Amino acid sequence: MKPTRFLSVLASLGVVALCTQPVAADQPIPIDPNETLQVVVHDNVMRKSRDYWTSDRMETERYNIMRDALHRAAKKIDYPGEIKVERFAGGLKETPQRLALYVYRWEEGLESFGQSITVEFAMDAVLTIGEEEWDMGAFTARSSHFAVGGPSSEDFRPAAERALEQMIELYRSAIKAAASTGN
Repeated sequence: MKPTRFLSVLASLGVVALCTQPVAADQPIPIDPNETLQVVVHDNVMRKSRDYWTSDRMETERYNIMRDALHRAAKKIDYPGEIKVERFAGGLKETPQRLALYVYRWEEGLESFGQSITVEFAMDAVLTIGEEEWDMGAFTARSSHFAVGGPSSEDFRPAAERALEQMIELYRSAIKAAASTGN
């Protein structure tokens, strides 16, 4: 068989294989509430000078606030399944459903002055179910309020909660749109 004919046969087989895929990569993946949803928090926050919240010694506190924000978000939407929140580490057991959150910005904003605090938060989210992976996108949020006794850990929670709400809203909209179009 000539090389050009062989390549055209391979190409046509590849097109047939692509057309018979059960789910397109751009379609939303439904989460099964009967399975545990493992949420892995990747703390990629860069150290910012004069911002104690971004220091290495606050990593555990950031995780605790994020874990609590995740549980609050699940409770707010009445998520019926189990959610297991973990820090990123080597040796984590793979689960059928995993949501990876890459937090790369969670800091006081430039507008913070005196007792007024502005918090900026940014994360990327990737949902993996079985062998399929769905990049949910990047989510950012800001919150501003007065911190009477100076900033505390609780002052950083609202921005994280708003970003999580955005992620949930996007996911629900994608599932709803897929259901209404029959995909």
